[in-house]
Amino acid sequence: MRRLLAVACLCAFSAACTDDRGTGALHAAVSRCLARYPFRKGTAYDRFRCIAAAHFRYGPDAIGPNYDLVSQTDMASLRIGLDVDAGTLDVPEAETALRWAMTKAQNQAIQRTKGQGTAPPSRAAGPATEGAVTGAGK
Repeated sequence: MRRLLAVACLCAFSAACTDDRGTGALHAAVSRCLARYPFRKGTAYDRFRCIAAAHFRYGPDAIGPNYDLVSQTDMASLRIGLDVDAGTLDVPEAETALRWAMTKAQNQAIQRTKGQGTAPPSRAAGPATEGAVTGAGK
């Protein structure tokens, strides 16, 4: 069930499902990574390496103008996974944080598609998911 949730989150993010100009090879590669390294304690780095390798293999040309959002969600996923590994977050909290990060990236992609912003987000502001990822406010 959790694997299905993770795949559904990735499908919600349009760049992950419209990769390779519609062939779906990147989406299939990422799905294999999620199946091989499910979202549980001790899998953060392995899952991140697998997904990052898939993104690197297909690259920005395959994904299109939202490639920076894919990188942003990869980093959020890694940080959330590391928090699970450290015991800071349990799996349901981590799934909520990942869902939030994916929704934010999807909304950014939609805004760009509507022509309301085409430049990548500023990196000076820091990670957008930090409060949700580190369990701040608990």
